[in-house]
Amino acid sequence: MPVAKVPRIDGRSRPLQIHVLALRDCTPLVPVGVVELLRKASALAASMPGAARRQVEITLVAPGSSRTVTCAGGMQLRCGATMAQVRRSDLVVAPALDPDLLDHLAANREVVPWLRKVHDGGADVASVCTGAFLLGEAGLLDGRAATTHWAYQDLLARRYPRARVEPQAILVDQGRILTAGGATSFVNLALHLVERIFGAAVARASSKMFLIDVNKAPQSAYAMFSSQKLHEDRDILRAQELIERSPARTPRIERLAREVAMSPRTFARRFHQSTGNTPREYVQRVKVEAAKRALESGERISSVAAVAGYSDVAAFRRLFARLTGLKPADYRARYGPGAPPVTIVAGRRGRRPG
Repeated sequence: MPVAKVPRIDGRSRPLQIHVLALRDCTPLVPVGVVELLRKASALAASMPGAARRQVEITLVAPGSSRTVTCAGGMQLRCGATMAQVRRSDLVVAPALDPDLLDHLAANREVVPWLRKVHDGGADVASVCTGAFLLGEAGLLDGRAATTHWAYQDLLARRYPRARVEPQAILVDQGRILTAGGATSFVNLALHLVERIFGAAVARASSKMFLIDVNKAPQSAYAMFSSQKLHEDRDILRAQELIERSPARTPRIERLAREVAMSPRTFARRFHQSTGNTPREYVQRVKVEAAKRALESGERISSVAAVAGYSDVAAFRRLFARLTGLKPADYRARYGPGAPPVTIVAGRRGRRPG
C-alpha cells in the first residue's frame, strides 16, 4: 500500500494538528518523548534553509474529562486537551499499554471509539508498542500489516485475525495507519513522522541531533523468550530447563519426552500449547540465543556455530539469519566488542584533563 502523503502546509494554511494520547497508567516516557521529539524537530526544520515550512501544533491529550492523567508509578501528566475537546486532527499517536495489557485496555476503553471517529474524520493514526491493541479494537488494523512488541505479537494476531502481523518489523507504515514495535521504538516512529512532515533532510538532521539509530535491527534480534515460561505446566518447564542447560548438546525430542514421562506426541502437543513453539523450534531459539552471547563477546563464526551445537557452519548461518533477521557477522558488528560504545565515560578516551 502506498504511503499517504501528509498535506503540504505553508504559512498561510492552517497548522498541522498532531495529538499524542496519554493513557491511564501508561509509561509517561512514550507520550512525552513523542511530543518532545516532534517539537524539537519542528524547531530544527524552522532553522534549516530549504526545509519545508510547515506550521505544526502538537498537543498532549487526556482520555477522560480531566486534563490530568495519572500514569504508571503515580506520575501525573497535565495535558493540553481532553479527547472531547479535539474537534479535528491530522495525526494521532497512541502510546504503549503497560504489561497487564488487557486490564489497561479496559481502563482506557473510551479511547477506542474516539480513535475510530478521528480516523474516519481524516486523521492518520499511529501506535507505539502495545498501543497497537487500541487500533485493533477500533478495527483500524483489519486488512493491514502491523507490528507490536515481540512479546505480544502472538496475542495481537489471535485477537485481531484480520490484521497481518509483521514480526520482524520495527515500524510498519500502511499510509494512514502506522505501528511501531517495542516501547523505545517511539523514537524511530517519531523520526519517520518527521520525514513525512518535514522531508528527508530534516529527518537526517534530527537523527543526528537525537542520536537515533536509523538502521535499527529487526525485532527478533532483540527478542528473548522468558515470556514463554509464563505457563503452569511443570513438566514442560522441566523440559525447557533441560533444553537450556547445554545448548550445544540439547537432548533429542524423544529423550525429552521420556524425561517428563510423556509420549512424543503428547509431549509435542503440550509443549506447543504452553510455549507457542514446537520443541524443535524452541531448541533452535535456545541455540541462537547462545550464539548471540558468543557473538557479543567477539567469537569467530565457526566457534559460535560450535557453541550452538552446529558442525555445519552454513546451516547455522541460515538458521541465525532466519530467526534474527541478521547474519551472524552483522550481529557481531552491531553488538560485539568492536561496536561503537553506547556510553563513553569521561577520561577513558583521549588525554586526561589537566
